Amino acid sequence: MGDNIDYEIRARVQSQQHKNRSIHWTHQFAVLDRVQDPSLDNYSSQKAVGEIQLADLLPDKNVQANLVRNWTVLVSRAITKYLPPFQSFQDVVVRHIPHAYSVEMSEKSESVGLIVVNNCLL
Repeated sequence: MGDNIDYEIRARVQSQQHKNRSIHWTHQFAVLDRVQDPSLDNYSSQKAVGEIQLADLLPDKNVQANLVRNWTVLVSRAITKYLPPFQSFQDVVVRHIPHAYSVEMSEKSESVGLIVVNNCLL
């Protein structure tokens, strides 16, 4: 993960020592995986590309039900935040979508700063 800041400093009077400058700072860090489950492996394909049918990519009833359940949480957050008549319900809105790893994901993240020099990770 990372974040960057880009800005320019324009010299009012330019000289060899005093030129326009373009500043690019990058802050990068890695976060330790809190959940390590072999069933979550995302490096292996479920099917070969040639075997995939368009119907396989469309959401089935289970996926649609899951989307509705998750969108309910997201929409309720937006409604209680931006619509004044509903702001009194902000304390009862679900803030985190419940899932199998909710306990692990509620813990504080362990992050490690990364050093990048000349586009090379050290």
